Formats: sequence, structure tokens, C-alpha cells
Amino acid sequence: MSLSQREIARYLGYGAAPLPAEVAAYARQCEAELTAAATPRSLGRRLSRSLFAGQSRDLDHHLRHCQEGVLYAVTLGAEADRLLRRWGAQNMAKAAVGQAVCATWLDTLCEEYCAALLPELGPGVYLTAPFSPGYGDWPLAAQAQVLALLDAPRRLGLTLTAGGMLAPEKSVTALVGLSDRPGEHCGQRCMGCNKTDCPFRAG
Repeated sequence: MSLSQREIARYLGYGAAPLPAEVAAYARQCEAELTAAATPRSLGRRLSRSLFAGQSRDLDHHLRHCQEGVLYAVTLGAEADRLLRRWGAQNMAKAAVGQAVCATWLDTLCEEYCAALLPELGPGVYLTAPFSPGYGDWPLAAQAQVLALLDAPRRLGLTLTAGGMLAPEKSVTALVGLSDRPGEHCGQRCMGCNKTDCPFRAG
């Protein structure tokens, strides 16, 4: 695993500035420990966008030119959560960097998952940017439907807490639309997001 230091810096609030030496050292340590301990897993399912129609105006608009999508989940597994708890008990600074490393790794895995879909979809099919429960007005409560459609509790061990959060914590679910319009493809997610005041915005 070799993660983007720029992305880690962005998650830590440094923007485009390079990581300070001590923070960069923590990032390398966290990356090495996660690589040794965590076992990332993913799964996905192609389905009709009608399954989600009417749940969210933002999602409906996002998928307005799509008839189908690919719903997917990616998780770093329970060991990543255990490492974060251990770091939090030992060194809060390292734990904060570890959170950014995990977020960057999840982003990378999601991008790799979507890139691997393209050869299977064939020419003339484009993926929209991913859209997750909690984005815009798509409620987090939709996670229950997402996990059920993916059979994620059985296949990935991915469940919901009583508060509706994913467990393991370092996990992502998302829906990408399948479009015949090249302009739908968005390699830079931030440029397609209307939350321009986000502190983690890239670009």
C-alpha cells in the first residue's frame, strides 16, 4: 500500500501544504501497521435505480440519466477499528493521523473498485461519481436497505450500530450510476459536490 500524502494532508486540514515531519512519520507508521493488520474487502451489485427512486431529491438528480447503478461496500475490517482504539489510548496525535490514513485508504479502495468495473461494463458506459447515504438529503437510514441489498452482514460482516452507523467503522457504502453520457463521469468528486465550504474539499 502506498497512499497519497496529499490526501492524508487534506483530511488533516493541511490543504495543499506538505505534512510536517512528525505527522508524516506518524502517517508512515499508521500505514505500515494497517497494512500488516487490516484485511480490506469489498462487494457490489448491479441493480435498477428504481429501488432508490423518491428517497432523495439529490440522489434522483444525481442519477437522472441512469437506469441502473452499482451498489457497493468497502471495509477495512474490524482490525482497523481495533488499531484506532489502541492508538487513541496510547497517542491521540497518532490516532488523528490514523483516522486520516484510514479515510485515504478507503477512498483509494473505492476508486480502485470503480475502475475495475469499467472493463466489465463495456464501451459507452460511464460511471457517475459515488453517492452514499448521508450525502445531500439521502438519509443515513438508507444504510439498512443498502446492507440488505448487498447481503453485507453475511458476506462482509458489515452491520449497523444501534445509532445507525456502519460497523466496522472504517467502511463505506455507495451507489454509482451507469450512464451513457461521458460528461456524467467525475473523477474528482469534490468538483461535482455543491458543498463548496467543506473543509476537506480538494482543488
